Amino acid sequence: DEVKHDTTRGFSGGYQIHTLNLGPEQVAGMIDPNGWGKKYAALLRKYKNIAGVNVNGEDPPQQNNRITLHQTEKDKFGMPVAVVNYHFHKNTQAMLKHAQGKVDAMYRSLGATDVFFATEFAATHNMGTARMGKDATTSVCNKWGQTHDIRNLFVSDGSLFVTSASANPTLTIISLALRQAEYLERQLKSGAV
Repeated sequence: DEVKHDTTRGFSGGYQIHTLNLGPEQVAGMIDPNGWGKKYAALLRKYKNIAGVNVNGEDPPQQNNRITLHQTEKDKFGMPVAVVNYHFHKNTQAMLKHAQGKVDAMYRSLGATDVFFATEFAATHNMGTARMGKDATTSVCNKWGQTHDIRNLFVSDGSLFVTSASANPTLTIISLALRQAEYLERQLKSGAV
């Protein structure tokens, strides 16, 4: 648990290290997506001796990180496909470097002979695309997840977050949704919504 805020490590915020269940196909894709040949096959034969971890860390918001709709590409339903624009924050890069050092030391202390780090991630927790706030010019929703410009539209997911945290966001999303449901119940009973 490296959640503590200690800027002497070279970054703000913190992170957690979690064990990760990896199937053979995930191992192959993470270690060497274009692997081939005897060396690669020998590596995959050692699958039962391969362990994985995931680093969940704080990732500061950046104005250029966003999800937009593609101008021309459509999905099978004729809807514009989502375009995810993400660039690592310098703080996030420093945090990941620190985490990799901790993971490397941990695995080598357990007898690991090789330690690999994925450079691309299959998914992330996208947050902050409909952030909460009082000011409609800098946020999409109010503190209840109700959009500023459409009174009966509520958002109930991680896009409400103004920043990420070092832990998986699921429990916070659930807490916000339960809080929102109680608010909606009161609003519906009073006829406000």
